[in-house]
Amino acid sequence: MVSALSTRYAEISQLLIEQAQEELDRGDLIQASEKLWGATAHAVKALAQERGWNHSRHDLLGDVVEQIADEWGRTDLITLFGSASIMHNNFYEHRMGVSRVQVGINDSRTLIGELEALRAEPPRPFTPQTRDQQRRLRKLTRSPDPTEDDVSDLPPVRPVPPGE
Repeated sequence: MVSALSTRYAEISQLLIEQAQEELDRGDLIQASEKLWGATAHAVKALAQERGWNHSRHDLLGDVVEQIADEWGRTDLITLFGSASIMHNNFYEHRMGVSRVQVGINDSRTLIGELEALRAEPPRPFTPQTRDQQRRLRKLTRSPDPTEDDVSDLPPVRPVPPGE
């Protein structure tokens, strides 16, 4: 069963990746970069939420992607996540041009689609083989706060036009 919070993260991810392309089309590379990072982060959070994994810190997002990559034998997911992380840096540094930001958006779209497909799949059996894998799983599986699942009082994902 897909949780309401997981679905919300996925919806926000889709909204932000659309906005990233719109910002790039307008020529705002800084906002396009940050929107695509946000889209990617929310897609990772959607999958982590579905698995009951912690995802409240930046470093945990990378751990989620590494864990999924290990479970599914998909190192390409780590590469795609790295592309989005570079765009997060571009928000602060503003050194990348239009073509590089477009590559980032394309990579993020691919990653978001892959994570969405994996979110619907049951977890694969996984036995940690290394200390790093054991450490990562401990971080991801510590008990999350159950009150975070309630989305009833959160604002809508898409802005509500005035008067509605």
